Amino acid sequence: MRPLLVALACALTLSACTPGSSQESGLGGYVAREGGGMVAEDERQAAPAVRAETLDGSVLDLADLKGPVLVNFWASWCGPCAQEAAHLQAAHQAYGDKGLHVVGVNVRDTAVNARSFERDFNVTFPSWHDPSASIAASFGGIGPAGLPTTILLDDQHRVAARLFGAVTGRRLAPYLTELLGLEASS
Repeated sequence: MRPLLVALACALTLSACTPGSSQESGLGGYVAREGGGMVAEDERQAAPAVRAETLDGSVLDLADLKGPVLVNFWASWCGPCAQEAAHLQAAHQAYGDKGLHVVGVNVRDTAVNARSFERDFNVTFPSWHDPSASIAASFGGIGPAGLPTTILLDDQHRVAARLFGAVTGRRLAPYLTELLGLEASS
């Protein structure tokens, strides 16, 4: 009986630690650990056409953004999303003049809570409001499996990288350096 319990405990531990797994199913949960990476250029898929209302009430069309785009799927109730907010804001500020657009997708959240989150964490880049997760779903298999998820789109708006879990400036830097064709800093 004891070997069976040990095997069951090991199986449960391993399944909870797989990249992209979430505490809860679908986008209602959060990503338990980091995962993802760069997509080979010849394997990149086009992002869906997204034209939707942002949290500030304006309409933003992905097609209007020229150049690479960092798309971050987040929610106000997501702890790891709060941990990465300052890093995403820093990327917005550091790489915006180098051609990078940063756009959030606020998923399964109320607009009031999402705007409070943006205010509390000094987020100044736009976020689409996606209470039904329809924008997230439009990404299909190249989209998020949980929150937070960051997708980097190349200048043709093809998925160049997918990053699961909270990102940091250190984790983002090599991807953004490659995506933007910048010199790596030593």
